[in-house]
Amino acid sequence: MKIIICGHGFVGKAHGLFLSTNHDISVYDPAKGYKDQSVFKNADAVIISVSTPEGDDGMCDMNNVYKCLELCNDVPILIKSTISLEGWELLNRGYANREITFSPEYLRAAHAFEDFRNHKSISIGGGNTNFWLEVLSNSLKVRVDIVDPKILILTKYFRNSYLAMKVAFFNQMHDMAKAAGVIPEELLMQVSNDERIGKSHTYVNEDDRGFGGHCFPKDTAALLHTANSYRYNLSILNEAVNYNKGIRNE
Repeated sequence: MKIIICGHGFVGKAHGLFLSTNHDISVYDPAKGYKDQSVFKNADAVIISVSTPEGDDGMCDMNNVYKCLELCNDVPILIKSTISLEGWELLNRGYANREITFSPEYLRAAHAFEDFRNHKSISIGGGNTNFWLEVLSNSLKVRVDIVDPKILILTKYFRNSYLAMKVAFFNQMHDMAKAAGVIPEELLMQVSNDERIGKSHTYVNEDDRGFGGHCFPKDTAALLHTANSYRYNLSILNEAVNYNKGIRNE
């Protein structure tokens, strides 16, 4: 089967590598030098893994996804890019005749191949789920769960927003510890020894405070934008984002 990877960042590369054992993989990503649009002509399926950066209004910018969709023929499409609820609704209205399936991805940029290899399960929703269930389960040898795509979209945002708030909280506790005259690292180590809390996202880097990177800032902004569109105030997340901007001088 010929599968096109549209977007050759760390997510696209990981999918291409592991799916290539069973399928013919071609790549389209003009920014990375893969400019040949003819690869789409005889494609059996397309995986979209392009970036969706934060837009001016906080909502993720879907333009890169749209560019890929315009090149696709009438084949099953799997979107691995992060999209919002608003974005999913726009896709379903604008491309109602396409078989578009969504699957969130949680790979870490620095450990993408390791994370992908250690997948225990993958969740998909919408579109032709039976097609992608067979492709992914046979090629990657993992359990594939079929879930409402809206739940999958919010799950990605909820997880990343929770971890972002955890980073912000531990940064604040770090400063409180110094104000109280105790060694912050020793205090945070004792706190994180509690298995309910854990050690992930508790480290405080004095030279790079708070949360940054590719995902947390844009995902927290997108979730706040989505909540506002439903006239719901995510006050705790909003406070964490504002605190983070303050300690990062943004």
